[in-house]
Amino acid sequence: MSVTTVPFVQARNYTGGRANAIDVLVIHTMESPEKPDTAESVAAWFAGSTAPQASAHYCIDGNSIVQCVRDEDVAWHAPGANHNGLGFEHAGRAAQTAHDWSDDYSLACLELSAELVARKCEEHHIPVVWLQSADLRAGRRGITGHVQVSDAFKRSDHRDPGTSFPVQRYLALVRASMGTAWVPPAEHRGKDKAPSQDPTLKQGANGYQVTRLQRLLAQRGFDPGAADGDFGPGTLRAVQAAQTAHGLDADGIAGPLTWHALLAG
Repeated sequence: MSVTTVPFVQARNYTGGRANAIDVLVIHTMESPEKPDTAESVAAWFAGSTAPQASAHYCIDGNSIVQCVRDEDVAWHAPGANHNGLGFEHAGRAAQTAHDWSDDYSLACLELSAELVARKCEEHHIPVVWLQSADLRAGRRGITGHVQVSDAFKRSDHRDPGTSFPVQRYLALVRASMGTAWVPPAEHRGKDKAPSQDPTLKQGANGYQVTRLQRLLAQRGFDPGAADGDFGPGTLRAVQAAQTAHGLDADGIAGPLTWHALLAG
């Protein structure tokens, strides 16, 4: 199939709209059998009345891809990377061995996935590099696994796509799919997250980013009052409450650690 003709089945649970740019492409396993209709079955589960409190942007099996959440919306797939990530679910299990990842079904699944991920790397200016947990905490941009997100942000205990996932072979497939559009990671202009995505804000600031901060505070249970774009006393108190709750210095200034604590939630 072509990644330009992916069917869409809306997941039941997701967050409409996203405030941040897409920085990371997160690889998952569905923990479901390798069957011809696994992508369709999991997409239907995400959409159905018994849907879990989870979703992903794409489900991929050996012969098909189904999109479940639009790129411009937030899927609930990897806490800590939901706000700035896309989630890609693959038929199979984290416990698969290297041999399991080399059978005909898995090879076809990985080739389909690599073509899709290559397209997303081009669309969102993401370098083809595998990120470890320290890279994620440092704000690097690239491709990673759910396990690395779990280790980086301590918001889940999932270990997929597993220790035998063929990372280097997969990255080679992505590079091949990109063709002449591929740029070495060290030279890629999008290797680091733009500081402007999470600017340092303090009392007296105003504008869109303050509104975003206020909405995020409210979502996390720290009421700043109206989301009016003005960093006033209510927002100050909410920031200080959030900082205290996360063991940070309660100085009322929303800097990198405060943003990280709020976004990882």
